[in-house]
Amino acid sequence: MTERLIAIATEVYSRALLLQSFLSSNGIECSLQNENLIQPTVGEGVKVLIRENDVEKAMKLIAKHRPSKRKIQTIGKILVPIDFSEVSLNAAKFAIKLANKYKAEVKLLHVYHLPTIDMIPFSDIGSVQIDFDYSGQILQKETKERLRKAFADLKSYAVKENLNDVQLGYSLQEGFTAFGIVEMTKQYKPSIIIMGTRNNGFESIELVGSVAAEVAEDVTVPILVIPEKADFTRLSDIKKIIYAAHLDDKDAFSIRKLAVLMSAFSVSIKCIYASDSENNAVNKAKMNQLKEYLDTVIKTTDIDYEILQCDKASTTFQDYIQNQKIDLFAINMRKRTIWSRIFNLSLSRQMLAKADVPILIFPS
Repeated sequence: MTERLIAIATEVYSRALLLQSFLSSNGIECSLQNENLIQPTVGEGVKVLIRENDVEKAMKLIAKHRPSKRKIQTIGKILVPIDFSEVSLNAAKFAIKLANKYKAEVKLLHVYHLPTIDMIPFSDIGSVQIDFDYSGQILQKETKERLRKAFADLKSYAVKENLNDVQLGYSLQEGFTAFGIVEMTKQYKPSIIIMGTRNNGFESIELVGSVAAEVAEDVTVPILVIPEKADFTRLSDIKKIIYAAHLDDKDAFSIRKLAVLMSAFSVSIKCIYASDSENNAVNKAKMNQLKEYLDTVIKTTDIDYEILQCDKASTTFQDYIQNQKIDLFAINMRKRTIWSRIFNLSLSRQMLAKADVPILIFPS
């Protein structure tokens, strides 16, 4: 009877070839499936197959090539996009408390954009352009005044809460919200972005879940999204955390980041992989290797590991969060191809759309 073959990875063709060569050189028979023989250089979704009995050995070999234990910095700068709504100002208050805990600084950011105008006759363009520029100046002035008031109110809040040592600044940018946040992230280089979000529809000045997801596509720093319904005003609220694993090479570094970011708190982390097959040998081997590695680099945080059998990951996690009274949901948000951006909703986007607890996103 032929031994069952297991897909140990699904890669682009070039990476699948490298993995096949690596495993074969270490005595593990390996084959490829779904190759694009006509245009192999652009092939995607190529499965790397090995015998089921070789799974554990293969995972140990791959684990040896995990990235080095490079140092991860704690929180130094916090960027807080605000739209003057209560939910975004509450996120700013939480950021101030967090900054006080880590001796960090906070920068408030408001991004505004000028309204578009319809096409007009050439004979009238001069007068309309003058009016348009004048309206833009008024909008900028009014927005700047609102930002200064929000800054002053938050400074007063810091004094009232005896958080006087927190360095607080602000910045105003013109443009579209997600683009403005990404550009400020490049300039300011924060350790984390904290934003409030509402999920009851899009408004031009509203920081909705889609904005957080768009920002995560183009930055490399973690994003803490605090939804309107979340009761997340005290630092002591952070106790139980779920990390949604992909069981890929990003998990180890993301969980290390999570442990460092939460180092000032007494938390427990549950690393969960939602699978449609609870007894999958590859998933079990990958989870075991992840645990073995993290046990060697994380000594101060309790981490549990579990594989959950489910049909729909987002529903499974939402039920788990509610039943286990989870305080924070963390996930690594994968970069997506243009086709998946059009046709698919990632797990992180689905969770953002229905979030009742804060979500910490680690961009890939």
